[in-house]
Amino acid sequence: MKGNRIIKQALTILAARLREPGAVIASPRFAYDYLKLNLAELQHEAFGVLFLDNQHRVIEFDLMFRGTYNESTVHTREIAKKALSLNAAAVILAHNHPSQNARPSQRDIRLTREVKRTLDLLEVRVLDHVIIGGMEEFSFVENGIL
Repeated sequence: MKGNRIIKQALTILAARLREPGAVIASPRFAYDYLKLNLAELQHEAFGVLFLDNQHRVIEFDLMFRGTYNESTVHTREIAKKALSLNAAAVILAHNHPSQNARPSQRDIRLTREVKRTLDLLEVRVLDHVIIGGMEEFSFVENGIL
């Protein structure tokens, strides 16, 4: 499929840029576009974490949890372990809604607060939680939830 090939090419270019020495998430738009390319086309829910250093340079993006068509089980402990193992100073949480509705559920909001509380104890900042619904995104920070 031509669309999938183009998305893979774009992901390859963005991933290469993120791996360049000093690559920084310099704007929310860059983060949204990168996350859309990784999550928008999935037919199942997936929850990923963009791990950053204290200069907001990308350490790693990890799709940590895979779910069904409408939910994914997320383990806060696993996010904390990975953040510590990578020596991350900050994270951007992200997941998709295959329904293409980017609005958060109450469960999404509770989970975000739980992850933030846990990571705060470890001095890892949660910069945002972004939900990708098709080609739309919902930022918890931009909407005053985080």
